[in-house]
Amino acid sequence: MKLSSKTHYGLMACHILGKNYPDKAVSASTLENYISVSGKYLEKIMRMLSSRGIVTASRGASGGYFLAKPPVEITVGEIVRALEDDMEIIECVKSDGKCKCCPSSIVWKKLYEGINDILDGMNLQQVINGELRKLW
Repeated sequence: MKLSSKTHYGLMACHILGKNYPDKAVSASTLENYISVSGKYLEKIMRMLSSRGIVTASRGASGGYFLAKPPVEITVGEIVRALEDDMEIIECVKSDGKCKCCPSSIVWKKLYEGINDILDGMNLQQVINGELRKLW
């Protein structure tokens, strides 16, 4: 399984916003320069994160993007699912357990649950602090 560049750049953007939380908003141009991404692509990423309540934006001279809540309250899983269509490996993976579409559906459901358990066990503050490196 390969995650898209949206997720890579989105987590990088959230990392920058988290380092500035709650003191100041970060401009789009600062984010573009730091993560080396075009303005249109960054806007798409930030819109996806905003739709899930992870980031917000403000306009004006001191405007920009900022986290909608403290980094400790944002899981890596929230960020990844916002940018990867909820991490659905196959369509039936989020079904209510009644899917009998194929004998392997339980494999994909367990994989989905395992990935999300790991991602939800990490928060953005741990990423910012470099704490996850100590776990591995």
